[in-house]
This record gives sequence, structure tokens and C-alpha cells, in this order.
Amino acid sequence: MQEAPVVTAVTRISASVADVWRVLVAFDQYAQWHPVLSLDAKPEQVVVGAEIPGHRSGGDAPEQDVTMRIVDVAAPRRLVWEGGSLDAILGRHSFVLTPQSDGTTELTDSEEFFGAVAAELVPALGQLTKDYARYGAALRARVEGLR
Repeated sequence: MQEAPVVTAVTRISASVADVWRVLVAFDQYAQWHPVLSLDAKPEQVVVGAEIPGHRSGGDAPEQDVTMRIVDVAAPRRLVWEGGSLDAILGRHSFVLTPQSDGTTELTDSEEFFGAVAAELVPALGQLTKDYARYGAALRARVEGLR
């Protein structure tokens, strides 16, 4: 059995886990900081099973409407959502916030890909890793800018 393609980027943010979490789950404000994603949901919708509609634009991928479904939450440390379809590509995206001894937060932003054509992403994993690092940097700038 072939392993699922995975993208992971780690970002250090000069803020507490609670501060990072507040920005991460303020879905209705993603358009203000995220380079390609705008979402239409409120932070109170951070529960397993909640659907988060949104729009992806910019970058190399074509513009598209997206819907993510929250599949795991352990506030304020872990958020996992899925989007897509096993008929093509289903992405399971996780955000893990780990407090550091110096008061900063380490964000591990990962996405694992499943589905009929997920293996086709393998050549793009290097670029996707750079993109995810850019998303982490945008989150860091947003969180640190609110301090």
C-alpha cells in the first residue's frame, strides 16, 4: 500500500497558544491575512462535524469554492479539517499548536492527501511545502501584528 502524500511546515510564532488559536479559528477573518483562502464561518463553529464554506483563489491552483468539515478539535492545541473527495483528492489538514518554554508557539501545519489521484501530487510536494510555509508566515504576521 502506497503512503499518502504529506506536506508539513513548521512556524514559530511570538505569541501564546491561546493568541494563535484565536486567530486560527476566526474563520471569518481569513481573507484579511491568508494568501489564498477566505472562509465563511464563525469561531463558535469549531466543533467536530461543522462545515466551513470558503473560497480558494490565488497561487497556482484554479479558483474554487471549497468546503471543509472539522473532524477533530482539541482546543486550543489541535484543529483538523477535511475537504475534497476520495473520488479525486481528499485533504486532511491539521494545525497543531505547541507551547514553547520561551512563551512562543510552534505551529505545525500539515496536510495528508488521499483519493484516486492523490499520488499525482507527489511532484508538487516541494512547492506545496513552500506554500504552507508562506501560510504559516502569514498567520505569524497576523497574530504578532495584533499584539
